Amino acid sequence: MPAVTIAFLFPGQSSRYSGLLSKLAAHFDEGHALVSRASERLGFDVLAHYDQPVDKAFARNVDVQLGVFLANHIWMRLMESQGIVGDLSAGLSLGEWNHLVHIGAVSFDDALAAVRARGEAYDGGPRGFMASVQPMDLDALREVVDEVQRRAEHGNVEIVNLNSPRQNVIAGDQAAVEAVMQVVEDEHFAQPVVIERQVPMHASSFAPVGARFKTVLSQIEFASPRQAYWPNRLAARLDTPTQDQFVDLLSSHVHSPVRWRETIDTIVAAHPDVVFVEVGPMKVLTNLMNRKWVKRPKFHTDTRDDLGSHLQQVVNALREVRESAATPASTEMRS
Repeated sequence: MPAVTIAFLFPGQSSRYSGLLSKLAAHFDEGHALVSRASERLGFDVLAHYDQPVDKAFARNVDVQLGVFLANHIWMRLMESQGIVGDLSAGLSLGEWNHLVHIGAVSFDDALAAVRARGEAYDGGPRGFMASVQPMDLDALREVVDEVQRRAEHGNVEIVNLNSPRQNVIAGDQAAVEAVMQVVEDEHFAQPVVIERQVPMHASSFAPVGARFKTVLSQIEFASPRQAYWPNRLAARLDTPTQDQFVDLLSSHVHSPVRWRETIDTIVAAHPDVVFVEVGPMKVLTNLMNRKWVKRPKFHTDTRDDLGSHLQQVVNALREVRESAATPASTEMRS
């Protein structure tokens, strides 16, 4: 085992913006090749599509899922081309598919087809809202959600993403989500933000979507992964997942809570020397892991500034972490 553990973290659907692929294709030859390969398999000009304004580039959920999945994958290949390899990985929601590719459980081509089918299934699912709520602890938010549910006048609302000690996501019927938002803002001085106005991902009402997606998953031949599988459903590692487990976990994932906070806590407990690298657009996951919660080094690949300069700084820092941890002198200093 390495003297330090580098963990790749792949973000989900919120990590998107117009041109998220063009900047990578321009900077990284393999990125351009991967975009061309995706265009051939998907049957449209991927680069041109995601260069459109946000409302057009991400008009459908399938557009969101394909764009973020591709960007995450290219970021991963870019880091690997610089010699930065993840010793383990995990992915939030959609990012779990990048995690599956990283650990060798599924090929890039099969994952691309699965993500497309996943997005199309989401677009055909029930309508609803999602909102992030922060800063507010889970127990307090749960009390508000339970009270709105008891009144039963607004429809269904659930906590669907347990992201950090002070940030969680609710989803469900629009009126119910808005009712919870009103209470947490007025009575708990939290800051709720609507993050999705079409599909209530991970809510129990999405069970029919999970069932449809299961038929797609059953046609994929999952391989034995070379690294541990960290499914969002369990927030625990699986070293030898079976075909049936992959199908069950990835289909039920669609309509079950994302246990991201527990996943990060479990990784830190198992790997006290871990260094996290967010591999994908923006830095949503890095921002979640504030210093009061995760006290381990954290890096993010994307930047609004000069990309080449930023990446070189990140790569140099991670190489230094590896080299320092590998020397006996640094081990004595850290102990």
